[in-house]
Amino acid sequence: MRGSTRKRGSSWTAYWDDYDVATGERRQRSRGGFATRRDAQRHLAGVVVAVNEGSYSEPSKQPLGRFLVEEWLPAVKSTVRPLTYTNYAARVRSVTKYPIAAVPLRALSGGHLTALYGELERDGLSVGTRRFTHSVLRRALNDAVRWGKLTRNPAAAADPPAASRSKVRAWSDRELRTFLAHVEGDRLQGLWRLAATTGMRRGELLGLTWRHLDLDGARLRVEQQLLPTAGGLTFGPPKSARSERTVALDAGTADALRHHRATQQLERELAGDVYRDGDLVFCNEIGEPVHPQALTAMFTSLRKAAGIPSGSLHVLRHTAATIALTRGIPLHVVAGRLGDRAETLLATYAHLLPHSDEVAAETIAAVLVAADVPSGVRVPPAWSTA
Repeated sequence: MRGSTRKRGSSWTAYWDDYDVATGERRQRSRGGFATRRDAQRHLAGVVVAVNEGSYSEPSKQPLGRFLVEEWLPAVKSTVRPLTYTNYAARVRSVTKYPIAAVPLRALSGGHLTALYGELERDGLSVGTRRFTHSVLRRALNDAVRWGKLTRNPAAAADPPAASRSKVRAWSDRELRTFLAHVEGDRLQGLWRLAATTGMRRGELLGLTWRHLDLDGARLRVEQQLLPTAGGLTFGPPKSARSERTVALDAGTADALRHHRATQQLERELAGDVYRDGDLVFCNEIGEPVHPQALTAMFTSLRKAAGIPSGSLHVLRHTAATIALTRGIPLHVVAGRLGDRAETLLATYAHLLPHSDEVAAETIAAVLVAADVPSGVRVPPAWSTA
């Protein structure tokens, strides 16, 4: 079976033949609205293969919004982590507020998706949110293809938002010392210090339990994280298998956590039967988990009071990584402490290490200068140790 493409007005249409399985009758099919001839040909190529294999099904007339809300979200809920599902649902709710939600799946094109990303930008959504929206729609439409509702994924023909070129910022040594001095005496002083010295993620800090903390051995084990979901808070596994890790503690941080444990014990005694003991290291005064967003708000308030002009809670992770890397800690060791890939750290923090190339040059040169030179070998003036 072959097909053809033809321009109609300002757009292109693909034509092909299909056959009724019951009667054998030939039927001509078409799909229009493609911005370019190449888009129409790409669609046609997929259709031809499906028809010849006998797997072709007529694209669904179901509107995109209904498909996402009524079919796709319920189907993926049990296949992803709670926080991932919450983020998917938030993006779907956002998409359903735009005209694209009423477009039937069969009529959906890359142009529709590209236009949506433009609308999101005009409404002030960040490039990260817009790119995540594209990722969610691409996955959902891939599933629509697998489920026979589409013959091809229109997201493949869309122009996703360009990646942001903004770079992470870490605090200076002085800013970090200023913040930690300011939070001395704060109820969560131990958490702020632990975040600054280990680079643990917000959910990992709030999910830490005493049974995973060995103060005598000066180390802890990251086994879970606290996650906000539509139904409240839940505990789940760390972000990835790599995030399950053992992290060594310095003596000062271990002491801060001992002080925190003593304070928590006093709170437990004062609360009596009201206290809900979940073995959490960091909780509220009656043992309940601290909402991650509440922790972020606390940090912002303390940061401003300390006179530090910028930085979200995640800046403590950036700062911990930067301090370690700039002090010569091997990349794989830093990656292990943070529970991240070495490649990711290198891409994220390379711009914060402006002198690394110069340091490498001087280090190699120092070895050459100090090397033993065999007798009878003339040493070039530039290598002279005199």
